[in-house]
Parts: sequence; C-alpha cells; structure tokens
Amino acid sequence: MTDTTALAPSRPLFEITGFKFRLWPIVLAAILMQLMLWPAREAARWLFKHQADWFHHQVWAFVALAELFQIAVGLMAVLVMRRYLPKADPYLRWPPQRSYAGLAVLIGIGMALLMLVADYWPQLLSRTAPQGGYEMTAIGIPGWLAVMFVAGPNEEIIFRGVLVGMLTVLVPGRVRLARFEIPVSGVIVSLLFGAAHYGSFFQDPLYQAIAQQLYAFLFGLTYVWLMERSRSLLAPMIAHGLGDLLEVGAVMLLSVAWA
Repeated sequence: MTDTTALAPSRPLFEITGFKFRLWPIVLAAILMQLMLWPAREAARWLFKHQADWFHHQVWAFVALAELFQIAVGLMAVLVMRRYLPKADPYLRWPPQRSYAGLAVLIGIGMALLMLVADYWPQLLSRTAPQGGYEMTAIGIPGWLAVMFVAGPNEEIIFRGVLVGMLTVLVPGRVRLARFEIPVSGVIVSLLFGAAHYGSFFQDPLYQAIAQQLYAFLFGLTYVWLMERSRSLLAPMIAHGLGDLLEVGAVMLLSVAWA
C-alpha cells in the first residue's frame, strides 16, 4: 500500500493565502481608530480639567471616564458595522463552545511579566523603586487596578471587534507561521495597535517606548488568535485586562518594597 502522506507536498513554514491588498480600507481603519479613541479621551480630559473636584483629583478616575466613553463609542461602532457591513463579525458574544479563559489567564500572566521587564528593566536590575505615577492611596490602588483591567474590554471591542472585523471582510487573506494562523487583518490591526501607543515616545524613555511598540504588536497577534479560536472577544479581553492589571500591581508592590 502506498503511503499517500509521504507523497503529499509539505507546507511551507510561512505563507500568506487569499490575500487581496486594498489601501483604502487600511487608511479607513487608521482614521476610525483615532475617531474611536481620541475624541472620547479628550472629552474625558476636558471634563477632568474643568471639574477636577468631581474626581477628587484622582488621575485613575480620568482614565476610567475615558474608558467608559471609548467603550460607548466602540459599541456604537459595532452597531454601525452590523448595519452597513453585515458580513463583518465583531465577535461580541459569549463563547459558543470552548472559552479559552484558562489559557487567556496564563497568557495574561506571561504578558504582565514581559511588560514588567521590558518597561522597568533598569529599575529591576538596580532594585530601584519603579515610578509608575499611580496614586498609592486606599482608593487609588483599587482604582488603578480596576481601570487597568477595563482596558481589556475597552480596547478589544475597538481593535479586534470593530477594526479586525471590518478589515477581515475588506482586506481578505490569511497568514500562517508554522501552526500559528490568523487573518491578514489581524496583522494590520496589530500594527495599528502598536501605533496607538505612540504617546509613549513623548513621555517615556526611548527604550520603553520602543519596547511598547514591539510587545503591543505581538500581543495584538495573540489577541486575534484567541478571538478566532474561541469565536468570542471574552478570552482576549481577559488576557489583555489581566496583563495590564498584573503589571501595574507588580509596579505598586515593588515601589513599596524598594522605596
């Protein structure tokens, strides 16, 4: 009997299939990203500046307000996308089968460790208290941890739900490296996800800003993979939010221990 598996052509390590390049949807996605992020953030900033007493001058409260505004904008964008691009899937549903929540927790822990080292390696090596700028008060600590976790649902709705959902239809194609496979749209949006953190170049050390660009891109690819495997945004929300929460929690603990 002939072994047909031996005769089958081997798949290349890396390949792109079904890709159809279109520039205008990518430009549109970049514009929509800013429209969903910037106005909501600036509206929160304006309110915080003029009504600081409402927030008891707590910066985390401003971040929370910006996140709530952005979640609202993201959900409205999902509704608009469903109306005008019904083939786009925002994955805004409970996982129909396997949730991948446990794997998302492990990934979130790994991401937190990676971000902690990438962002604060000089302080870790010198055992110097990292300065994260967080209010270390009875209300500030839980406030910052909460807004860090909410960054997961907030940004996943916008980046993976809306932008990946839209570009998967408008810029079709798949990209595979070994057994890791995601849509080309996921790679494009991961680049945009990194670019969305451009502000770090103006306020953080250069090494930290570059590291944030790199790990934001890699994390974006992972979030898309989790979204496709689970058919839901729940797993990437968990991994994203938990990673941010644990890194900030670690910074807080180290700032106390090494003060």
